[in-house]
Amino acid sequence: MDGFVIEHLPAGIGTPSDFEYEWEDVVFHSRVWETGPDPEGAFKVDLTVKTLRGDKLTDLEALKAFLVEYEEKDPGAWQLRPVKIGPYDGLAAEDEVFYFVSPGLAAEVSLDRTRFTEDDLLSTATGFRPQT
Repeated sequence: MDGFVIEHLPAGIGTPSDFEYEWEDVVFHSRVWETGPDPEGAFKVDLTVKTLRGDKLTDLEALKAFLVEYEEKDPGAWQLRPVKIGPYDGLAAEDEVFYFVSPGLAAEVSLDRTRFTEDDLLSTATGFRPQT
């Protein structure tokens, strides 16, 4: 997907769909796995992987600043911790991790933490990497 491989997926995820969109001069490519419908006809997002491409993504701090605006986060309340995703520096919250790959390129993985573990999140993120 967009020059990335997806080497690991948690067991029990639903059906994938691909999307491409742009916000503030950053292009997103995403694949979303959903389970459903439930008895009320609703679908639930299990997992999302995204690539982000744009000139403003110059380093991890610029990526974080961009995502604060894009996800409408309160920067003081967003509980992030540093993580290494393979060779890449990233930041993780409870249900998402994002990491800086190279100038102009970043990735993000999020999953439903009511169904999947932090190990699932980090293993999936580590396996979501540029194709070599």
